[in-house]
Amino acid sequence: VTYNEDGTIKEMKPNNSHAKKTVRKSIVLDFDSFPYPDKPLVPFIKVVQDRCVLEIQRGCIRECRFCQAGSVYKPLREKSLETLKKLAIDMLKATGNEEISLSSLSTSDYSKIKELIDFLIEECKSRHINISLPSLRIDAFSLDVMSKVQDVKKSSITFAPEAGTQRMRNVINKGLTEEDIINGCTQAFSAGWNKVKLYFMLGQPTETNDDVDGIMDLCEKIAEVYYETVPKEQRKGKCQITASSSFFVPKPFTPFQWAPMCTAEEYTRRAHLVNDEFKAQLNRKSLKYNWHDANVTVLEGIMARGDRRIGKVIEEAYRLGCLFDSWTESFRDDLWEKAFLNTGIEKEFYTLRTRDKNELFPWDFIDTGVSRKFLRKEWERAMNAEVTPNCREHCSGCGASKFGGGVCYEGKN
Repeated sequence: VTYNEDGTIKEMKPNNSHAKKTVRKSIVLDFDSFPYPDKPLVPFIKVVQDRCVLEIQRGCIRECRFCQAGSVYKPLREKSLETLKKLAIDMLKATGNEEISLSSLSTSDYSKIKELIDFLIEECKSRHINISLPSLRIDAFSLDVMSKVQDVKKSSITFAPEAGTQRMRNVINKGLTEEDIINGCTQAFSAGWNKVKLYFMLGQPTETNDDVDGIMDLCEKIAEVYYETVPKEQRKGKCQITASSSFFVPKPFTPFQWAPMCTAEEYTRRAHLVNDEFKAQLNRKSLKYNWHDANVTVLEGIMARGDRRIGKVIEEAYRLGCLFDSWTESFRDDLWEKAFLNTGIEKEFYTLRTRDKNELFPWDFIDTGVSRKFLRKEWERAMNAEVTPNCREHCSGCGASKFGGGVCYEGKN
């Protein structure tokens, strides 16, 4: 790797005659025949992920512009319904777990989701096994499915609007309207839920104070919907709307890989703005707000888009005593600051600047299937708050069809 005077990469070329200049990712197209751990280890101690995990598909049809996984795991590939039924039964028998979770980037986009849930409900009801449905899109949520799942065991409903205003949701291409969100929560409340978790992201490109305020406005509207929808005699206590904010980290292989981050101080300011607004609402007793550590986010952003020079910083931080830093009680921001100082690496170079359209990135030697041209086009559409349809609605020519399978070839076999 050679560098320009401004610190950007000038050129990357193999230092071994056998190495290719570009490496294409490997991909499993036949998901049914690929081995899956149907007898997962059961620990002797209580663990956080104390459940069976059933991966129903890999990849995603959505084009959320902040999401690295949705890009690098393209194209979407599903497991057949029969395969999933067998795996579910085998895992529950082998482990004795009291919960099974459906794993994917967007669970409700699985084409046989209703049939799968109906099957699991019948299997799990007599055993009192809970069914966890993460990664559900609020616009695709079925009242029928919600009611049936609650019959087994009650838990909170989790949705990820990601942004508080429609303009911001268009920028990130979330594909959700406020009407979708309100209707989904109305269905949830009507089906008996009174706890809703909502995930947002602060600091995304083009975000304004109005977009930040929109998080509070949306949560307050959802709380109002509960008290308007559920008669007083049917309420099981007050509703609990818990909003959580992560802070935006630009990731490689996404349209936002060109984007700048905020400073830790700015991220924290926006979080406090939301928190203060929450406390001032009419339904404040039903509203709760959490946010991540901004300093950890900045560090994550540096590592997400860092080049090989960041390796020196990581080694120096370890030498200074940094260990288990993703745990809040172990994170030492002062030691990381010292590591950057000792190695002469400027944090701002990796976090605060907008990348040039033609800048060569440290990861550009990897071919994920999604073209840089497509990602740049999506970046420009984001700046204009333009929405891109999902893969099943319309092919946008991202490049993933080169692998010869998955959603790109649905209905063509």
